[in-house]
Amino acid sequence: MLIINKKPYRIFRTLFPVLFSALLLSPFTASAVSSSKDADKLYFENNKYYVFNNVWGKDEVKGWQQTVFYNSPTSMGWNWHWPSSSSSVKAYPSLVSGWHWTAGYTANSGLPIKLSSNKIITSNVTYSIKSTGTYNAAYDIWFHTTDKASWDSTPTDELMIWLNNTNAGPAGDYIETVFLGGSSWNVFKGWINAGNGKGWNVFSFVRTSNTNNASLNIRHFTNYLVGTKKWMSNTKYISSVEFGTEIFGGDGQIDITKWSVDVK
Repeated sequence: MLIINKKPYRIFRTLFPVLFSALLLSPFTASAVSSSKDADKLYFENNKYYVFNNVWGKDEVKGWQQTVFYNSPTSMGWNWHWPSSSSSVKAYPSLVSGWHWTAGYTANSGLPIKLSSNKIITSNVTYSIKSTGTYNAAYDIWFHTTDKASWDSTPTDELMIWLNNTNAGPAGDYIETVFLGGSSWNVFKGWINAGNGKGWNVFSFVRTSNTNNASLNIRHFTNYLVGTKKWMSNTKYISSVEFGTEIFGGDGQIDITKWSVDVK
């Protein structure tokens, strides 16, 4: 099920007046929709997920365009035009489960979870990209010290898992190469300065060869951060799991044919 906060543009004559009024006052349910509006969200699967038109670096560029779309559980994604060759991220259109600078978490996501609970988060994704320029395809996973994160809750840590790296590079310094979950990853550790004395740690796992599909157990990565490197406490909460493309510049489209996040 997909829900967007827009009024229906078409009402069949066979609907009763009461139903007609109810539809005008409630979210519109559709099987296919798109949006080019900054920060728009297209909810699906009973609000467990949404496609997010995240253009947080838009102020650096003029003449950009980005559209997110959802057709079905096996057809969703986004396309973009970012006329820039600079080394900064302009956008992160993404699929979101849980929190993203919001008052709470998406319904039925199972999030947040405390790392010490030993619950397992698994995620599957399959996608294809046709693009020029500089970009990645990566998971973005956020951590807080609270299980009640809101729109103004600054995260303490960020875990990125790069499945595709096309002319891009992660924040921070290279640490080592590790083998986790059946694949080899280059590990980077850095700090994001959010201004006004705020910021967070960022840990990036960049796959040593690009792939267009993955079946991940997120605990493989958090165990490395908490147990092996002791960079993070197990008292932290995983607040969200996202998958998207950090776009530095160029033109392209991603088509996602499989997506899931499950907490057990």
